[in-house]
Amino acid sequence: MINNSNISLNIEENIITPLPKLKLFIILTVLTSEMASLMYITPFLTFMIKSFNIDEENIGYYSGVILSSYMTGQFFSNLFWGYLSEKVGLKPIILFGLLSSSVCTILFGLSKSIIWAIFVRLLHGLLSGNLGVSRTYLYLITDKTNETKAFSLFPVAICVGAIIAPAIGGLLETPSKIWSDINGNHIFNIYPYLLPSIIISFLPFIGFIMGLFFIKEPYKNETENTELGTTTFVLNKNIYICIYLYFNIRLSLIGSDNLFPLLLTTSKKNNGLEFSPNNVAIVFMCSAVFLMIYSIIFIPLLKNYFGLLKLFSIVQIFNPLSIFCISLLSDFNILNNTILSIISCIFFIMKGSFATLSVVLINLMINNSTEKKYLGRINGISQSFAALGSIIGPIVSGVLYSWSIKNDYKFPLDIHFSFMIFSIMSFTNLLFVSFIDDSINNRIE
Repeated sequence: MINNSNISLNIEENIITPLPKLKLFIILTVLTSEMASLMYITPFLTFMIKSFNIDEENIGYYSGVILSSYMTGQFFSNLFWGYLSEKVGLKPIILFGLLSSSVCTILFGLSKSIIWAIFVRLLHGLLSGNLGVSRTYLYLITDKTNETKAFSLFPVAICVGAIIAPAIGGLLETPSKIWSDINGNHIFNIYPYLLPSIIISFLPFIGFIMGLFFIKEPYKNETENTELGTTTFVLNKNIYICIYLYFNIRLSLIGSDNLFPLLLTTSKKNNGLEFSPNNVAIVFMCSAVFLMIYSIIFIPLLKNYFGLLKLFSIVQIFNPLSIFCISLLSDFNILNNTILSIISCIFFIMKGSFATLSVVLINLMINNSTEKKYLGRINGISQSFAALGSIIGPIVSGVLYSWSIKNDYKFPLDIHFSFMIFSIMSFTNLLFVSFIDDSINNRIE
């Protein structure tokens, strides 16, 4: 006899809830604008630092400090923003973060010294909690049937920002090179990076306007147990391990990401590729287009085939290899720029594919480790430690890279050395994955 109740249950389990398209579009727009305001400096950062009369040997160090200053602000503020989102709701936090990003982006364009550039990025990190809060929002508007598809769109939003931002930053920096009328006391001649900063600042401002009218609170936290001091009671083994893994993923991946544009723009006499800002922008744009397609099509398929925890474990084998492969670009720098650009895209796409998958999966694992009512603070804590990894990574990478080009050592202590260090650090994730419970594969309802 056929058991109708079992058939009904199986049908229900196989039904995929449609994604809330408007809510999803709004939060992805928020994330795109946030990422654009962070990433637009990538093509011209080394040239900006040079304009502060910094020697090439020290550019790697100061590049790391500037990139890390944003994450320093994030480290100190994310738990606060996560906790506050549980008290006052997600919408006010998102809107304030967008407005802050818009203002800080313009202020960065006014940089005339290394101190000002560092200060503005630090302020930006302190005032915006959207990288953590947006993950909470996305998790709350989805369920177990469509969460992977929704979270796989996060990298798409990041890639859209990565396409728009480097293009604007790389093509519009120092506009006096493009328009002869911009000279002398013209504001864009005095502040050569202000024009792309103003253009980029419109993106979070547009996100603010859209969010003001269309963002709705997805969940009302009615529990009375919302004191910040109660956080220790909602932590468990899975959360501890996942927070460490997120920290180490960000440390190794952001650190090696910082090395990539440094390698591209370093002179060939120092074993770099000597790319122009336009070359760097094109490499980032082409890579981002591929990663968008990859995120939409392949991440949900891979997760459904292997499962959350198993797929995460597999990816941690390939992450270290992809990081080290980037360093091999220095061995091809005798080739012409067109071929070098193609090879750079291939290597960066390979690295980006594993990095993107790691970040999507670890965010799902973190959210699956706690109850809905504690998502704000848990995402705040995890984002703070991810920010800590993002602070340490660029600083370490900058110091190691500067050291490697100052000294005439042979392999492995040459320009490959800094990539090897981050590759080894990424490999240590495999040691911790085996301690995670299988319960991480499903939500705590």
